[in-house]
Amino acid sequence: MIDFTAIIQNTNAYRMIQSDKQKGSLSHAYLVLTSDKDMLEDYVKLLVSLMCCEDNGVCLTCRTCRLIADKMHPDVIFYPQSKAKKDKDKEKGAKAKADTVCTEDIVSLIEESFIKPIECDKKVFVILNAQDMNVQAQNKLLKTLEEPPKNVHIVLGATSEFSLLPTVKSRVKKLEIPPFDNQTIFKALENECPDHQKLNLAVSCGDGTIGKALSLYGDKSLQNLTELVLDMLVNMNSSKDVLKYSTKITEQKVDLSQFLSVLQLLLRDLLVLAQKKQALALNKQAIDELEKTKNFNTGSLIHALETVNEAEKRKKFNMNETMLLEWLLFQILEGKHKWQKL
Repeated sequence: MIDFTAIIQNTNAYRMIQSDKQKGSLSHAYLVLTSDKDMLEDYVKLLVSLMCCEDNGVCLTCRTCRLIADKMHPDVIFYPQSKAKKDKDKEKGAKAKADTVCTEDIVSLIEESFIKPIECDKKVFVILNAQDMNVQAQNKLLKTLEEPPKNVHIVLGATSEFSLLPTVKSRVKKLEIPPFDNQTIFKALENECPDHQKLNLAVSCGDGTIGKALSLYGDKSLQNLTELVLDMLVNMNSSKDVLKYSTKITEQKVDLSQFLSVLQLLLRDLLVLAQKKQALALNKQAIDELEKTKNFNTGSLIHALETVNEAEKRKKFNMNETMLLEWLLFQILEGKHKWQKL
């Protein structure tokens, strides 16, 4: 089981709710933002448990915490609700998106908000994937979001705030859970993922999210990509090779962000090997192949890593990916030849 509690406890989101709780001034509405779509629900559950648990922090073992974790607590209600979704699908005669809150959910939330809590001193309504709410649902929620009944709290969990109406955002207290550094994610997953070489690679390509790192850990295509990049580093020696590998990468529809992450990791390990520090290599399974790359020296590797960093910056400005890829490979090749002459 993944223990991400310690990670969340070190975020400003956790500290803000804990502070509000200690002061007896929990906000009537929070917006929890994280780019980790796979862990959104787990993060929100933990923060809601913090709001409701009798401990100063969150114990995760009491009845309240356990019921919230199972989405079974009578005073903590999650949306969308399956029944409302099925009714809506039947009425429209179409398959609606399973994780989208609809107007019927908001109507249910409003009605439920006037019913007193059963076990706790408060009621909490959780809307997951709030970024997918349509305008009608958001407008329906506005009045309750601004002035909910006494002891009622609304928590919106979203992967982005851009689709939310300004009137919704102005009525909530925003809590952001930022991407985590690789070391933090590795530590959280090392017991769940015993192959630490594979985990290092997954974490490096995980964009600072636990969910993506976990997904990549079980993805065979990541290993295939690693083998492709290794082959490229060993055998790319001419402009003709650049075109060959750029074409191969494009034809295989490789995710450019993953490609850059894998390339950066292997170049970093090459630099470690060049400095005779083999024990510091992250992907030890690739060492034998990396040692075949005889045309790189320390200067060309530093140049290559700087070029990858520049490619990542250019990618953010929506540069054509094929052109960016070719530019990157040519720069690495040119740097390799340049530093061989020095």
